Amino acid sequence: MSVLSLNKIRKDYGVTEVLKDFSLFVNEGERVGLIGPNGCGKTTVFKIIAGMEPFEEGSLYIKRGTKIGYLSQMPDFNQGFTLLDELKTIYQELLDMEKNLRQLEQNISEASSNKGQPGLEDLMEEYSKLQHQFELRGGYNYDSKIRQIAYGMGFSEEELQNSVVDNLSGGEKTRLGLVKLLLTEPDLLLLDEPTNHLDLPSIQWLEEYLKNYTGTVIIISHDRYFLDQVVSRIVEIKNGTDEIYHGNYSYYLEERKRRYEQLRHAYENQQKKIKQMEEAIKRLYQWGHQSNSEKFFKRAKSMQKSLDRMERLERPVLDGKQMQLEFEVKERSGREVLHVENLHKRFGERQLLKGLDMDIYWQDKTALIGRNGTGKTTLLQIILDQIKAEQGDVWIGANVRIGYYSQEFEGFHPDDDLVTALRRESRMSEDEARNALAAFLFTDDEVFKKVGSLSGGEKSRLRLLQLMNGDYNFLILDEPTNHLDLPSREVLEEALKVYPGTVLMVSHDRYFLNKVVDYIYELEEGKLIKYHGNYDYYRFKKEELVQGKEMEEKDNREKENQSDYHRLKEEARQERKRQNQIAALEESIEEIEIKIKELEQAMIDPENLNNIELLNELKFDYEKLQEELNELYLQWEELMIE
Repeated sequence: MSVLSLNKIRKDYGVTEVLKDFSLFVNEGERVGLIGPNGCGKTTVFKIIAGMEPFEEGSLYIKRGTKIGYLSQMPDFNQGFTLLDELKTIYQELLDMEKNLRQLEQNISEASSNKGQPGLEDLMEEYSKLQHQFELRGGYNYDSKIRQIAYGMGFSEEELQNSVVDNLSGGEKTRLGLVKLLLTEPDLLLLDEPTNHLDLPSIQWLEEYLKNYTGTVIIISHDRYFLDQVVSRIVEIKNGTDEIYHGNYSYYLEERKRRYEQLRHAYENQQKKIKQMEEAIKRLYQWGHQSNSEKFFKRAKSMQKSLDRMERLERPVLDGKQMQLEFEVKERSGREVLHVENLHKRFGERQLLKGLDMDIYWQDKTALIGRNGTGKTTLLQIILDQIKAEQGDVWIGANVRIGYYSQEFEGFHPDDDLVTALRRESRMSEDEARNALAAFLFTDDEVFKKVGSLSGGEKSRLRLLQLMNGDYNFLILDEPTNHLDLPSREVLEEALKVYPGTVLMVSHDRYFLNKVVDYIYELEEGKLIKYHGNYDYYRFKKEELVQGKEMEEKDNREKENQSDYHRLKEEARQERKRQNQIAALEESIEEIEIKIKELEQAMIDPENLNNIELLNELKFDYEKLQEELNELYLQWEELMIE
């Protein structure tokens, strides 16, 4: 059954037509990916669905009673609230009911203490009805639901209890907003770049959550691996209209090529036919003049009419205009590019890096991955000598020239125009700079924009252009795909795959990692573990490790660096032990929750209301069980984030 339809929508911003004849039909329970280059109108479509934007032409249908959930770019939070308090505002009705239940319990207790006080039966009846409603609406499990989703999104119990929303970074606020949105469980979920600011474990958790989500989901994402895992249909916005692909992102890539080849073949055949007809018309006129015969002129005119009536096919384009990215190396470095040994770094009480080792060699393409906050960017900053380690050595090899891409673009001068910014890092004339900028889609007066006014995607393109024109042979890239649309990511992939230098990157883009890198370092508990392959290989080895299987060597380098078999076996044993402990804790939590519910029933049982001694015992047991339950929650949370 259809839950949403947009039919032939036209949307203008001033004189710019963003959407023209755009249609989107979504059935209940579908997972749809909405893709297209930056600025094509994806977020505009979401705002139209959410009722936040009008449109010039077309129609919008949303099934009656459908609850829509859409996360705005900057969600509003309550000043001074802890994360847990903020998330509980989703359940304000339940919180009010819970407060009323506690008040009724007190009233019942007072009424039962004063024998003969009227209204006790009315209070008990009111309590029973309210408790029934509280249970039906999930009053006894909303707290665990909050923690399930918050933990999945990478928040710890300590952060939930003690962190205040005012102190969150922009990325943390976006994550918290996503948790709130998921807790509302809307019928139609609109997710705009949901994997931004998530680490890999959180992305994987979100994938599984959305696969099992009972509602309908539409996703705007540049995370191709995520789209492959979650969606079953792709809608591409191209030139303001829609193109439908009934499959995931990998299917879209193959089908797009097939359609392009089909259109190209039809276009070339038509062009061939047009050329043949034009030549035939020309010959008929020549023969008509030579023989002075009207029949040749008639045939020529008839053929010309057929040619004029022909519906001309447009030349198909597989992709729109893209930046022309090609990294070069003017002079190679020595074989050993980077050596890090026994590195330690502490921030306050927290030991972030603990005796960390790393080696990178000429032409290695290496990724650094790990949870948010584990120290990936810190390690890059130590390598770049931007901050100091307490202990350990960082050695940069002979003739190594480093080009750094910072995810926050700290090296830019906000008041520079684009020409000036480019010339800061490369020797070129103003005309050469303008030509280079044009190749990166900065044309005409755009080259006079101030760097501080650029969007994230524009800053990303500018920084890549600087690196391309700089004299570097070792690129260190911190989240280089964050602000790039899908076509630009593919261009960057191809450029890095054939780059003759050395690359070290931090990235959460698994599709990108699969295409580009040869090695992966995982930063975990202050140390690095090296995997000799791309992201899929890393996942395979991680799963093999959990299952306790022995690693097989892939190449000579892996033989030299292979982790000790007995350590892997012990880690697998510990993981099985952890899973058993989690299962036991969850069973204990369920048992205690049942006991608490039984005590709540006993405390309002009419037969017990006059027995003050028994009520006190029940209350004591109730409070003791609540303490045990809270302790079990903490133990469970600690095991979940190990």
